[in-house]
Amino acid sequence: MSETASPRVPLEGWHDARSAVRLEVEGRETITCYGDSVSERAALSETCGVVERQWSELLEVGGDDRERFLNGYLTCEVSLEGGSYGFFTAPKGGVLADAIVSPSGDAFRVVVPRGRSAAIVEHLERFVLVDRVELAVDREHMQWIVAGPRAPRILHALGLQAGELWSGVRGELAGHSIEVIEERPLGVPVFAITVALIDAAAVAESLVGAGAEPVGFDAFEALRIEAGVPRYGIDFDQRHFPQETGLEDAVSYTKGCYLGQEVVARIHYRGHVNHSLRALVLRGRRELPPGTAVRFDGKEVGRLGSSAFVPAREATVGLAILHRKATDAGTTVTLETGDEARVLEPGA
Repeated sequence: MSETASPRVPLEGWHDARSAVRLEVEGRETITCYGDSVSERAALSETCGVVERQWSELLEVGGDDRERFLNGYLTCEVSLEGGSYGFFTAPKGGVLADAIVSPSGDAFRVVVPRGRSAAIVEHLERFVLVDRVELAVDREHMQWIVAGPRAPRILHALGLQAGELWSGVRGELAGHSIEVIEERPLGVPVFAITVALIDAAAVAESLVGAGAEPVGFDAFEALRIEAGVPRYGIDFDQRHFPQETGLEDAVSYTKGCYLGQEVVARIHYRGHVNHSLRALVLRGRRELPPGTAVRFDGKEVGRLGSSAFVPAREATVGLAILHRKATDAGTTVTLETGDEARVLEPGA
């Protein structure tokens, strides 16, 4: 398919018509805002925003053995009856990617972090022996995230509904087939709408017409960080165990065996981890690069992940996985920039 015939062309035109600002984020061009990230952040907290999910990629896992196969490589319980959230883990328990897994027709739709889809397919293909499984990166669909206190009302007004957490419900919007998934709340309700790329602009226009405001990556990141929810690739990665992320709901301790389970279970039954996710709060606005060292009592106890300025607090909030000696709420730590930060529970 030629570039001019790309299914993204109508979508890019929709963004351009709203003065989208594109900047490089983590090595990839990203729509960071539509001119005013502060008002966009307010929309997410007070009304409703719609943002292209540029920080994730989609996989499709089909075949008769898809349920059994995925259960062998994810920490969550995978079921044909509903969706779930979990981790792909390495044999030694490190997190290869987090994933939203939901049944979609005769396949599972799997949402993984941006830049990880090909790696996860390659990882899984190593274990396909006699399994009737089909693995593919889905480049024909995308997701809109609809978030804010008015999001449920807007979806309802458009005749859409969501099922249980992480589970997709099929519907139609602007004459196009879609799926709606309710996701982890970030202080406000959050929904993902999956749609074919070629139809994405029309679906977004319907959402905006119903009251959702176009929102860029910066505003949504600020919402996520303030809610204390880490993102793979910046707040945690293969060096971390599931329990260190604070996302305990991603791990089932009652399901059958999966790759890395022995290590993950041993950590759980030992009763603690040496490192845990925490929020760091600094007065005023700070530009803090990911990877900034965090020190306590003169020693490095972790490195900063993502951070954002939160106007309501008049402070910058960051996320970091810290050694347990510095995880008590109220602890003061020092960044290698010389800034002091107060340690809090994520989302506090």
